[in-house]
Amino acid sequence: GLLAGAPPPELATPAFRSATEALLACMTPQLGSLNAVVMADLLTIMGSAQIGEQTFLDMLLAQLLVLLRKDRASFTPCVLARTAGAVGCLHANGVSAKRAASGASSSANKRCIEALGEQITSSVEDFTMTELTLLGGPFMVAFLDDLQRRKVLRRIAELDVGLGDGSRDRLPAMQEVEKTIRQHSFAFIAGLPDLTKDYLMRLKASAPASSAA
Repeated sequence: GLLAGAPPPELATPAFRSATEALLACMTPQLGSLNAVVMADLLTIMGSAQIGEQTFLDMLLAQLLVLLRKDRASFTPCVLARTAGAVGCLHANGVSAKRAASGASSSANKRCIEALGEQITSSVEDFTMTELTLLGGPFMVAFLDDLQRRKVLRRIAELDVGLGDGSRDRLPAMQEVEKTIRQHSFAFIAGLPDLTKDYLMRLKASAPASSAA
């Protein structure tokens, strides 16, 4: 797939970024024919390479909105989670769906993110631990409203992701989610149902003292 050999963001090199920019430029004329899986791939590669070009993101989100409207069935939990995680990663790196290169793109980006959030929360009961881990804290905080965030976190808490048997490999990622949410709004956490709040408190307690601050 498109993701073969893609390094994590911290290992992205200038050569990889240049190759990614060339790939995105080549794919631009074909955007209208790309499916949801390829769109998730492109967004993930863009995030891994730390591409800082807002116009590329705007174009990808415009096509994503088209697909969310006409081909919702292709957005499986895996595709939704990978797409959301990539959008959150880009936002954390300064290229955000909350911004746009034009007024028209700003409106389209907003509609795309709203549709993506609605699709995620309407199908979150079908998300596995792996898919919930892929969502990431930046997307949950920046692009889900409070009710959507509560629903996603409840599903995560129900599965005890990162703390339960067989999911300890996901603990670092979920500790980052807890930290991101807590830094965004402790009042939000205080108002959560006991199940979710207790889960987040256990995540915080499991983190090293230096990273829990």
